[in-house]
Amino acid sequence: MDRPACPRETLSRSAGRWRWGVQVAVVLMVAWLALDGTGSLPVGLAFALAGALVGSLLVPGEAHRWRPLRLLGFAAWFLQASLRGGLDVLLRAAAPSLPVAPRLHRHRLGLPPGLPRTVFVSVLSLVPGTLSVDLEEDAQVLVVHVLAAEAVAGVAALERRVAWLFSLPPHPGDAP
Repeated sequence: MDRPACPRETLSRSAGRWRWGVQVAVVLMVAWLALDGTGSLPVGLAFALAGALVGSLLVPGEAHRWRPLRLLGFAAWFLQASLRGGLDVLLRAAAPSLPVAPRLHRHRLGLPPGLPRTVFVSVLSLVPGTLSVDLEEDAQVLVVHVLAAEAVAGVAALERRVAWLFSLPPHPGDAP
């Protein structure tokens, strides 16, 4: 049976949610500026704040903090991995001699539920050669469609990158 949270734990959880909300507001505002510029800045600011408020109030469980500077490193890694993966898919499609061996891979998730796991599953489907298919066993195993056996290593690498983004320990079965 869960014990009731003491006021200090409640305050700590609340402060974590608000810090997370501020981070989300900044990201949403940067996205707005990148897509629309400064022409409708008040509207963008209102939507960024509304999105952060709703997100911080509705986020289930613990609001996992992420490091803004690590987000830049994660974005750079993701772009590089996407370009490399896209080139690999292009070469496999253009050259029939390159092996294409699609299969389903069951990946045991090491990331906690919430934002880290959501980011992992969402980004994985954007990486060429992989596609999130299903969550099994109470969301502990992710079924991933891969174009070739080499893509399986990329699944674990992405999970380590997401753990790094959120300052989480690496999956117990993964190398540090």
